[in-house]
Order: sequence, then structure tokens, then C-alpha cells
Amino acid sequence: MYLLPTSNYLRRSLLVNHRRTFPPAANPLNTDQQIEQELQAVGATKFGLWKFASRYLPHVIHPQEHISGCVYGRNDQDGSVMLVATDRRVIYLDKKPLFINEEDVSYGVVSGIKYSSAGFGSTVTLHTRIKDFTIHTLNRKAARRFVAYIEERRLEQSEEDSYENT
Repeated sequence: MYLLPTSNYLRRSLLVNHRRTFPPAANPLNTDQQIEQELQAVGATKFGLWKFASRYLPHVIHPQEHISGCVYGRNDQDGSVMLVATDRRVIYLDKKPLFINEEDVSYGVVSGIKYSSAGFGSTVTLHTRIKDFTIHTLNRKAARRFVAYIEERRLEQSEEDSYENT
């Protein structure tokens, strides 16, 4: 049988203002904000953050994946493109209005990387067993970090292969 609340109960709840309290939830960064911070950490400028490819990255990056390097600029065939190195893969992203070209490459397929610099610009070429990805960029800082990270991952990969063979 249902009993009406007593006046003591009502008075106590009005005076003390009992509210249910929940432990504060860990507020992880929004995916967009996390990706923006990681891009800034690897050398992307404000111009780089406004590119179509940068704004499309939250749709491509997995939740537990972290960006460790990026290079963006122009490609001879595709125009404005971006290469992003995460802790799991390398992503080639060409995003235009109403058009997306995305290619994922694992580090096991990467055979090398080439960096050259002349004048204000620099060129990064990622050599894979599938094809070569070439980007002409003006952001040398981001390009150097990208190249250093890819070289580091290639060394790790070659050490793992040598341990498996012995």
C-alpha cells in the first residue's frame, strides 16, 4: 500500500535540499579537441588545422589511436593532401567537398622515407610496397617530426623482424 510522505520527510528535504550526488565523471577531451591538440603538438599550424583533411580526421582516427606526426601540403596529382602517422598506421587523406580519398598503410608495408628541402619548401616522399606518397609542404617543422617518427617506427619494425628470424 502506498503511504504519503510524512511532513517530517518533506520539511527535511526542503531545508537540507537533498540532492543525489554522483561521483564526478572523468571528462575526456572531445575527439575533435583531442585531435586538434595532437596536431598542434606535432607541428601543425592554424592554417593546417583549417584544411578539409584536418577537419575530417575525427571520422578516420580510432578512439585509442594517437597522432604522432603529420605533414600536409600539395601533391602533383591530387592537390591539397595530408599524411598522418599514428601509433598504429599511416593515413593518406585527400578531402575535398563531396570527395574523399583515404588510404591506410601499416608500418610493415612502409619501405622508407625521403626528405628534401630547397628554399622555403620541403618535400616528403613516403615509399611503400604499394605506391609512393609525395607531398610538397612549407611547414618544415611538421615535416621533420613526421620523418623522424616514421624512421623510428621503421627501426622498431626492422628490430622486430630480426628477432623473429633468429
